[in-house]
Amino acid sequence: MKIFSELYGTYFRIITHVLSEHSMTESELRKLIAEEGFGETGLFLDKKLIPQEDGSDWGLLSRDKAGVLHPVTVIEPPKVLTTLQKRWLRTQLDDPRAWLFLDDRELALLWERLGEIPPLYSAEDMRCPDRYSDGDPYTDPVYRRNFRMVLKALKAEELICIRFISRYGKVIEGDFLPCKLEYSKKDDKFRVHCTSVRHGTSVINLARVEEVSKSSSKAKPAALDESTLRCSEPLEITVKNERGADERFLMEFAAYEKRTERSEEGTVKVRLWYDRNDETELLIRLLGYGPTLEITGPLHMRAKARERVMRQFGLMMNKGEQ
Repeated sequence: MKIFSELYGTYFRIITHVLSEHSMTESELRKLIAEEGFGETGLFLDKKLIPQEDGSDWGLLSRDKAGVLHPVTVIEPPKVLTTLQKRWLRTQLDDPRAWLFLDDRELALLWERLGEIPPLYSAEDMRCPDRYSDGDPYTDPVYRRNFRMVLKALKAEELICIRFISRYGKVIEGDFLPCKLEYSKKDDKFRVHCTSVRHGTSVINLARVEEVSKSSSKAKPAALDESTLRCSEPLEITVKNERGADERFLMEFAAYEKRTERSEEGTVKVRLWYDRNDETELLIRLLGYGPTLEITGPLHMRAKARERVMRQFGLMMNKGEQ
């Protein structure tokens, strides 16, 4: 008997939830179906789960003398991975950035279980335009160790001692509280936002970190106030629905806080909030959309965008004259 048409679809998740409960009343069951199902799910699914006198139910639940429902299964439903999901996980294993979030034991276990699975695609299949080629050394054991110590301290909200080289070549060492990890798609680099009693707020490139160790300091600085990094007013952007620019834009900037509105002509008007530290990189990414995107405000951002376009135009003219 075919009960489910899609693995991990809505009905599959509802049944998994039901069979994972030791007991459930009919009212609790109907409430669960209403909350997790579609509008029409409650019209038939409860009748397939609640035992019926004519035996038309799926036989997954039994009823005790008090009328309480219990699953007929002894163990909870297993978590089954489809071939597509395994191939996706295998693809992620080929990305050294994923290794940063796994310890050696976890990484070895995943390779053992997925090593023979063909990936969905290889790194050679992907092309990342406008990305610098000097990304972080993700396979370097020292870099990976430092990254994991920073990540551990970030999760535990603990102080650590970091020694790194500043952009001016100066060696800086001190006790820092990691508050935020961020990845730059443009630079292909990880940065950590920290606070320190001595150094204040700092943004440290992980590739510049020489050593990370435990801190013995008891003077814990205040956590990072992200509201101080937020732009004072949002970017106002108009994206045309040409060459799929609107869909590409919404996908690329999905992680940003924004308000969108589609006009009758099909263009998308966006108000986008951003971190002031990312202003330059954000402008470069936006200008990559060419004439399909216009920055309509604020005026100072329009001026910066115009300045970049004119500078690029000047470089192209000079190159043509040579």
